[in-house]
Amino acid sequence: MNRFLTIMASRWMRLVLVLLIVLSLQTTLFTELRPFGVAAQVVLLMVVVAGSIFGVAIGALTGLIAGLMYDLILSTPVGLGSVALGLAGATAGLLIYFFNEPTWWMRSIAIAVVSSLGEIYYPLVQATVGLDGWLQLRLVKVVLVVAVCNLLLSPLAIVVCRWTLSERKTTL
Repeated sequence: MNRFLTIMASRWMRLVLVLLIVLSLQTTLFTELRPFGVAAQVVLLMVVVAGSIFGVAIGALTGLIAGLMYDLILSTPVGLGSVALGLAGATAGLLIYFFNEPTWWMRSIAIAVVSSLGEIYYPLVQATVGLDGWLQLRLVKVVLVVAVCNLLLSPLAIVVCRWTLSERKTTL
C-alpha cells in the first residue's frame, strides 16, 4: 500500500493524468472552439509552461511524454509530435534560462514566443520525414492565433503546471 501511495504521489504520474485531461480537452472542446479558424494548442501550452518553469530537462521530457500521448491519437507517424513538443519544451527552458529571476510578464512573453516556435516545429519535423504540404502560408495565421491563445491561457496553465510537476515528500 505504501508503494502505491508513493507512485501516485509522483509528479510523473500526476503529469500523465493531467496530460490525459488536457489532451481530452484538446481533442474535444478546443477542436470546436476555433478563433479565426485555428484550434488553440493547449497540449503545446502545457509543455511550454513546464519548460519555462522547470527548465530544459523537465520541459523536454514533458514534451516527449505529451507528444507520445498526442501521437497515439493522430494519423501521422508516431514520434513526430514527441520530437516537436520535446523541442518546444527544451526551447522554453533555454529561453527562460537567460533571465535570472523572470517576472510574470517575461514568462508570459516567453510562453507566447515559444508557442509560436513550437507551432512551427511540427511542420518542420513533418517535412523532415517527407510529409509534404505542411509548410504553407496559412502557418503564419496559425502561429499568431496560437501565440495569442496561449498567452491568454498561460496564467491558468502556470498554476496547473506548478501543481502537477512540483516534488512532494510523502509521509505516512
